[in-house]
Amino acid sequence: MLVRAVGVYFPDGNFYTMGGRTADTAGSDFQHVLKYSPGTNTWTQMGVTLPDATMNNMACGVLTLGGTPEIYCVGGSQAGQTTAAARVFYYNPATDTVVTLTGADNWPGNAAGTILPGGFAETGNKMYILGGFNINVASTNQIWQFDPNGAVGAKWLQRVNTPEGIMYAPTAAIGGIIYVGGASDYSGGTVIDTTNSFSFNPTTNTTGAIAAIPRATGETRGLNFCNRMYVMGGGRVTPNPSTEVDVYDPVSNTWSLGLPFTTPRRNFPTDTDGTNNIWLGGGYASDGVTPLNSMEIFHCPVSPCGGVSPTPTPTATATATAMVSATPTATRTPTPTPTATATATATTPPATPTPTARATPTARPRPTPRQRP
Repeated sequence: MLVRAVGVYFPDGNFYTMGGRTADTAGSDFQHVLKYSPGTNTWTQMGVTLPDATMNNMACGVLTLGGTPEIYCVGGSQAGQTTAAARVFYYNPATDTVVTLTGADNWPGNAAGTILPGGFAETGNKMYILGGFNINVASTNQIWQFDPNGAVGAKWLQRVNTPEGIMYAPTAAIGGIIYVGGASDYSGGTVIDTTNSFSFNPTTNTTGAIAAIPRATGETRGLNFCNRMYVMGGGRVTPNPSTEVDVYDPVSNTWSLGLPFTTPRRNFPTDTDGTNNIWLGGGYASDGVTPLNSMEIFHCPVSPCGGVSPTPTPTATATATAMVSATPTATRTPTPTPTATATATATTPPATPTPTARATPTARPRPTPRQRP
């Protein structure tokens, strides 16, 4: 049962969750790494203890340091607090070890000590953080570039600003360009969903206009699957959170609907191998308060990448699998918990998506949760 963790697919073929928390109460922060092994359908708590309790709302991704892939994480917050970290650490799944960078390499976008990372993506072996959340104040519009192989004190470079302030933004890198499809904002003392959408070209250091995502969302991820951006559910303003998957094609600058997942959720760990699988789990339920312990998997035995839909059309299976019920402790004892439950099967969309009319969702009443960074 984790919320506000980051999901990362690693080149070893496994899906990892970094940090997060098990509730919204102080002390519920999870200073550990969970590994999902697709080959055995099992979860394992790794032995490492992450460096501090600011484990929520981090920006994490895979970068190579001296030829070795590592999972880098930036920033984060602690349950019940209104401050944020600027530190950077990296985790090596092969050795189950973590290294925290010197303070000279802290994220400059959080100089105030109250700003969370916004959208994030990796391209060209660099991580980009777009925007952020000055907690309970406003969204921010800075873009920062991180180079893991840069000299100490020179790993960060500020780039052009985003067209508007964005936070908790679904973001993905495709062909060296970073795309944003939807984002949260802070208005009237509350977090809201938006349709803010644009591109950022790191090579030319420019932003560009793209077609706006057809629905307002935020507090989720954008994933590069078959060179298209999949925006995975999310959002908090009714009728959100959603199960809808919106697919952006940068070639045609159009949006279409992907196969929806099963359980509405936001602030959940998710990632993809880019060709055959998307994993997601945990997050807040539709009431915006209850942590979920279910997992869903989109799986194509034959990858739909390549421009032609396979024959026969592969099926995508959303598997509800109980995640590890994690208790924030300093223990280093791995806790494998293999669990599998009901499977819902649906047909995978073709690799070249066709824009499809979307049904108007019915609003469902639910309590308005208080703001939790």
